[in-house]
Amino acid sequence: MVELGQKMEAAAPYLVMTVTQFCLAGFLVILRSALAPSAGVSATVLVAYQQLLSALVLSLLALLFDRCDGRQGAKTSPKTLAWFAVIGLLQIPLGELMFTTSLRYVTATFQSVAMNTIPVVVFVLAAATGRERFRFCSFGGQWKLWGTFASATGATIVVLLSDRDSAGLTVGDGGRLVGTVMVGVAVLAEATANLLVERVALQYHADLKLSAMITVFGTLQVAVVAGTMERELSAWKIKWSGSLELLAILYGGILVNGVSYFARNWCIHKKGPVFGSAFSPLLVVFSFLLQTILFGVREGLASIVGSVFVILGLYLLLWAKAKDPFVEKSHPVQASTAEPLLPTES
Repeated sequence: MVELGQKMEAAAPYLVMTVTQFCLAGFLVILRSALAPSAGVSATVLVAYQQLLSALVLSLLALLFDRCDGRQGAKTSPKTLAWFAVIGLLQIPLGELMFTTSLRYVTATFQSVAMNTIPVVVFVLAAATGRERFRFCSFGGQWKLWGTFASATGATIVVLLSDRDSAGLTVGDGGRLVGTVMVGVAVLAEATANLLVERVALQYHADLKLSAMITVFGTLQVAVVAGTMERELSAWKIKWSGSLELLAILYGGILVNGVSYFARNWCIHKKGPVFGSAFSPLLVVFSFLLQTILFGVREGLASIVGSVFVILGLYLLLWAKAKDPFVEKSHPVQASTAEPLLPTES
C-alpha cells in the first residue's frame, strides 16, 4: 500500500497538468461557441464578467493561502502598484480580450497553436533585452535557435496555408486577417507580461497576492473598455437560455483562472517551470479533438503540419533551457547590476 501511495503521489503532477490542459481546451471551445454571431454575446462584456469573477477567486485564494504561508509581508508601494497596472493592461485588455475576441474569426486549434508560441516569444524578447544569456556558438544556443526557428515556421504555416473552409469558419479573408492580428497582439502582450511578472516576482514574494492584484487592475481596465464599447444596458444582461455565456463566465472565472491556476502553481513547485511548460502542446491536441467531436470542425493538413512544427520547436527550446543550470555551473554568469524594477528594503 505504501508503494502504491508513492506511485500515485509521483504520478499526481502529470495527471493534474494533463487535466489542466484539457480544461483550458474545453474553455476555448466553449468560448468560440458562446461568441458565435447568432448568440449575440459581447466579447468585451463576457471578459469583464469573467475577470471580475477571477479577481474574486484569486483574492480569496490569496487571503487564505498567502496568509497561511506567512508571506503577507510583501511591500506594496506606489511603484509596485504601477507595475501591477502595466502588467494587468498587458495580460487582460491586450491579452485576454484579444484572445477572446479573435475566436469570432479563428478556431480554438488555431489559438491553441498561437498560445504554444508564447514561451518562444518570451525567449526571443528576453534574449533581445539581455535578460536571457544566449551563446550563439554553444550547443545549447544552437538548439534554442533551431527551436525558435521551428516554432516560427509552424506558426507561419498555420497562418498562411491553413485551409479556411476546413476550419468551419464563415468569415472572409478580411475577418481572418483581423483574427490573426488580434492573436498576434495577444501573444506579444502575454509574452511581455510574462517577462515583467518574472522580474517583479523576484522582489514581491507573494505569488497569489501578486496574481490577484494584477487581475484586479486588469479587470478595472477591461471594465472601462467594455463600458466605452457597450453602452446599451441590454449588452450587459447575461443570456440565460440558448447561450453558453453564463457557462463561459463561470468556467473561465472559477475553473480556468482560479482552480487551474492554483493546480499549475502546485505542479511547478513540485517539478519546476520547465515541467509546467512541457504540457502546453497537449492544448493543441485536446482543442483539435474537442472541436472535431463536439462541433465537427475539421482542420486542414497545413494546420496539423504547422502545429507539429510549433510543438517540436517548443520542446527543443524547453530541452535546451533545462540544460541551462548545468551550463551555468560550469560557466558562472556574473550577477546583473541593472536597477531592479521594485525598490529593495535596506
